[in-house]
Amino acid sequence: MARLALFLLVAALVAVPASAQMVPYASYTYDYWGVQIPAPQAYVPVRAISGNDIGVGALKAPQDIFATKSGDIYIVDSGNHRIVHVNQRFELIREIRGFTNGAKAERFNNPRGIHVSENGTIYIADRDNNRIVVLDADLTLIRIIGSPAVDKPEYFTKDFRFRPEKLTVDQYGSLFVISLGVYDGILEFDDKGVFLGFKGAPRVAPSIVDYIWMRIGTAAQRERMALFLPVEHSNLCVDDRGFIYATAVGGQIKEEERIRRLNAAGQDVLRRLKHLKPIGDYYASPPSYFVDVLARDLDIYSVLDRERGRIFTYEADGHLLYVFGALGDRLGTFHTPVALAEVDGHMLVLDAMKNNVTVFAPTHYQELIHGAIGAYHSGRFDEATELWKEVLAVNANFDMAYSGTGRAAFMQGRYADAMRDFRLAGDRQGYSEALEFYRKERIEQYFGWILLAVAVIILYALFATKKVTEGSVAEAKAQIAATYTEVRQWEEMQRRSLVINVKRVLRGLQFAFHVIVDPFDGFWDLKHEKRGNVPTAVTLLILEVITYLVMYQYTGFPFNTRNPRWLNIIAEVFSVVSPFMLWCGINWSLTTLMGGKGNFRDIFIASTYSLVPFILIVLPLTAASNVMTLNEAPYYWLFTTVAIIWSAALLFFSTMVIHEYSTGQAAAVSLLIVVGIAVALFIALLFADMFLQFIGFFREIYREYSLRL
Repeated sequence: MARLALFLLVAALVAVPASAQMVPYASYTYDYWGVQIPAPQAYVPVRAISGNDIGVGALKAPQDIFATKSGDIYIVDSGNHRIVHVNQRFELIREIRGFTNGAKAERFNNPRGIHVSENGTIYIADRDNNRIVVLDADLTLIRIIGSPAVDKPEYFTKDFRFRPEKLTVDQYGSLFVISLGVYDGILEFDDKGVFLGFKGAPRVAPSIVDYIWMRIGTAAQRERMALFLPVEHSNLCVDDRGFIYATAVGGQIKEEERIRRLNAAGQDVLRRLKHLKPIGDYYASPPSYFVDVLARDLDIYSVLDRERGRIFTYEADGHLLYVFGALGDRLGTFHTPVALAEVDGHMLVLDAMKNNVTVFAPTHYQELIHGAIGAYHSGRFDEATELWKEVLAVNANFDMAYSGTGRAAFMQGRYADAMRDFRLAGDRQGYSEALEFYRKERIEQYFGWILLAVAVIILYALFATKKVTEGSVAEAKAQIAATYTEVRQWEEMQRRSLVINVKRVLRGLQFAFHVIVDPFDGFWDLKHEKRGNVPTAVTLLILEVITYLVMYQYTGFPFNTRNPRWLNIIAEVFSVVSPFMLWCGINWSLTTLMGGKGNFRDIFIASTYSLVPFILIVLPLTAASNVMTLNEAPYYWLFTTVAIIWSAALLFFSTMVIHEYSTGQAAAVSLLIVVGIAVALFIALLFADMFLQFIGFFREIYREYSLRL
């Protein structure tokens, strides 16, 4: 018995990789940074069903497939002008080629879409007959819906032709139709077939060139541009709650809006992650071309990408769960996939070129993911956590699994654990929500100590203020006067000991506080009274670099969208120092030609002092950001903006004072400096590209020479 158990265990372990090797496509997800991460297979191909397998002869350019909850499958065999009705074992139930309209037998002409309600009512988009046919379960005609332009001609052009492509029906009997050549949105009909209007027209996203032409073009050109039409919908379906999932193709539309979820008012309410939106493949050219969407249980939805033959599945918040499928000739690949359906947990993909239906079976990995999501939605958080841990056991790089365990921990009040898991998932919104509750817990726990610390600080400040007498003020003034005399002799002090030079730097740093609050007097003293010096300026520049590195690496997780693992200190230091030195160099070059009074030393020192607000604000702000939530993001960005604007204003004032310019002259010179920096960067990039091409050219010559030897 033990030997038999051991044999079965080994067989099971060996069988998994063997089946995986038979799958002709790779499965993957994306991490927070958009990097493609390999993943276990969620679906594996089982069989491909042709018309001959069903017993109805070859299919011809089929265009749609629909599966009911009871397991009946309807294949729209467009080229043969029929509907093939089979059970979930693909055993023929009937062929539907037409219907009886009164005493007249009518046939379909290139049907393109189908929907079957729970009561068995069949809706068929009979495109080339310009109508929608509604039949009951016994194929008795209920109604024919013709062109909506007959009842409401004001909605359509005179040459409008009703050519329904795809359709779906909600739980109230409302019918939603995509008609070829209609750009105003989805056509909506009530349960009696009366046209109500349009819903959810995709928004056009004109390019910058379009905006420019709209401004400078002639009236005739603008009129022609007004004829630019929005994109068309390619497919749609309704979920159990009446939301319409729709896909759009072509035209100028935002990539993230090619999949939409429309509410009753036609508004797009699809949830999208800020960093990874549901757009199919990232960084792919051309982008994914979605031809079908399938609403599934638990607000999960799948979309079919015809461009690469892939099926992408997302959960309600927009996390990518898994990908399967590819283009090719093997089982599990497609030539022209056109439609999706699901029956008994199996995915069905209709191919218009292969003229078959490929059946995909779910793997244990897929069942774990769906089980975890279902357990969470049902409030079984312990079970959800255990299922997500099983997912992580086979795919440790799956961000959604960490997010799932984080959500479960959050709902159980384990906020520290939730923060850890959300951080691993890159889920900043979830981390922020958990941090808010965790922070509240800690404040309540240590409120007495916090109150005592605040009281001690206030008392210390009050007593320290009282100790400042008039004598100490006079002494401070005398010390400032002595310091002023010493810094006037900076040439002599350069030859003094290291201690005195350090004091010079410290005094220069202290003077920075005066410069940032009184820039006109401060910059004047820096130049004419020699209150600044090069060592202090270099120190300030080093502090600026350190501030930037600290901000890059240690900004609070909700606000830090950079990957700390990608930190390249040399590159980051160069990204700070090079623009600064370009500013100083181009400033000196231009102002020398434009009557400026400052030299390079003056410009360098004044520019470093201008960066002090950024240092003073960003360093404490970076520390504070680690206990701030996204609800407090406006304050974070407000202080960041203040730091940048303050430093930029000081750069402007330094140019004005150092070179003794008027406000207008300083503004013009500052603008020219910015333009000069842009030109210098462009030339540098151009030469770098030419140098790389030059190196590549000689490398190819060397390789060719080596091969010929």
